[in-house]
Amino acid sequence: MFDTLFLDRDGVINEKLENRYVTCIKEFVFVDGVLESFTNINKYFKRVIIITNQQGIGKKIMTVKQLDDVHNYMISEIENSGGKINKIYFCSDLASKENNCRKPGTKMFEKALEDFPKIDLKKSFMFGDSDSDIVAGEKMGIKSVKIDHKFNLKSALKKIINIH
Repeated sequence: MFDTLFLDRDGVINEKLENRYVTCIKEFVFVDGVLESFTNINKYFKRVIIITNQQGIGKKIMTVKQLDDVHNYMISEIENSGGKINKIYFCSDLASKENNCRKPGTKMFEKALEDFPKIDLKKSFMFGDSDSDIVAGEKMGIKSVKIDHKFNLKSALKKIINIH
């Protein structure tokens, strides 16, 4: 069994909106295969943690309440499909803010380690769709996998399970 699967949200779990932010449930559309993948994810990983930049809050395009509504919907749908998310960490800082908590920085990962001190990073993975996701995971010493429309969560999960 693996330890922790760290996941970015937009572009990995849900469809990324071009030049926009997901601000409400109706804009949140799961990537094909994601809900079915969570059953397997939870068989092979002790925990699943979402690490997501949410600059839309800092830009005042959305509120924390709107983000919570989207996340509660996402969690509910994943649980209804037999999966589980242990915790979501988000950073609402603007990229221009000095000393921000956004990826490629590691502050959200560090907070996860405070909350879950038994995480074994050597047995963990980070799946993300952007270079900042991969850089952040690698800074933490986590095996990091780049996700896109061709190599999605389902295919990445299948590959690492078959290798181990």
